[in-house]
Amino acid sequence: MLGILVPATKEHARAMAPRMRQAEVAEVMASAGLAPEAMLCAELARSSVAWAWIVEGEVGCMFGIATGALLDIDSYPWFLTTPLVERHSRHFARACRELLPELLEHHPRLVGMVDARYALSIRWLTWLGAKISPAQPWGVEGKPFCRFVIGEQYGSH
Repeated sequence: MLGILVPATKEHARAMAPRMRQAEVAEVMASAGLAPEAMLCAELARSSVAWAWIVEGEVGCMFGIATGALLDIDSYPWFLTTPLVERHSRHFARACRELLPELLEHHPRLVGMVDARYALSIRWLTWLGAKISPAQPWGVEGKPFCRFVIGEQYGSH
């Protein structure tokens, strides 16, 4: 695999924030009203696990999973990227497909919200096997977001 996965840190967040894709900057502003670095740090703080993908000596993306209540099977993934993901799209896609079964083994259902205006992200989630619900107003700006679910009852892994 091109690049390496390492446990994500606040230093990764600081390095990645200025280079986040514009569609994702708009998404985090619409959902939480936070700037990229603040959102990355908030996601790190609420996550039980989080990683950074280091490629070409830079942070290409950061992602993690926040878990719900003790008996809740839902876990809440987050995933934010830079243009390096597009530059290395084949490696990125293969790594995502390889990692998903392992994530689902520990987190049987992944649930989240995605900005309905971010077609590339919706296409990627669908490719991973997500069930995408119709858009509804959500987040601090009330923009259209779609709920997505990846998990066992949908046969997505």
